[in-house]
Amino acid sequence: MSQPPQRLFTVLLLLAVLGSSLYWLLLDADAPNGQDWDVNRQNLPDIEVLQQRINSRLFNDEGVATEGMGADIDAIMDTSSMEAKLAGLTKHVTTTRQPTETELAAFYEQHKSQYRESSRFSFKQVIFSRSKHGGQATLKASQALEHYLQQGVIPQGDQSQLAERYFSATSTRVDNEFGNNFGQKLFNLVKDGDLPCWTGPITSNHGVHLVCIDNAIVGAVPELTDVRSQVINDWRFSVSKMD
Repeated sequence: MSQPPQRLFTVLLLLAVLGSSLYWLLLDADAPNGQDWDVNRQNLPDIEVLQQRINSRLFNDEGVATEGMGADIDAIMDTSSMEAKLAGLTKHVTTTRQPTETELAAFYEQHKSQYRESSRFSFKQVIFSRSKHGGQATLKASQALEHYLQQGVIPQGDQSQLAERYFSATSTRVDNEFGNNFGQKLFNLVKDGDLPCWTGPITSNHGVHLVCIDNAIVGAVPELTDVRSQVINDWRFSVSKMD
């Protein structure tokens, strides 16, 4: 027999068992104490009778859920009470105050790097794993870099799940794979227009790295007018934390 009919038969059999179990539970609840429920098995009700029995257990004559069955499920919500609860929850999350132009400009100038568009990097990396070198990982990376600078020996790191070379990887991808704000660290290495090879050490969630940057496209910083709404929201959140 093919698999679909087998599954259909299993589902039908399960439904039959569940339906039968529900019926006998209801029937047993109606039977007088001491009466053998098996006596009634000779007169099984049809579907309509069973549905009526279920409805009588769950609802009264007006169709309202009986006590203990969630009778208050359709109760009218007190909107004023709900608004008060929400106000309490958001009290320290944000503020509705509008910043002045001076406040907004100062806040944006202080945090403008956060609004920079994603940069792209093509680079090679070697890692000195903390799981292998422990607290000596940074020292090992520095020694390998010094060896390269003095004798031109390409640094050799440890094996890792990270790729050895990345092509046009966005700063978002780099941060996701390396962690510890690795994309910003690459940006700091190239922000003056240089493409260092090799350089470091810089750290990630995986260990300590030396990198050789082949190419970098630095994301542009938008004008305040282009991200005004976002900056206002961020300013409000910042102010609410100080209240």
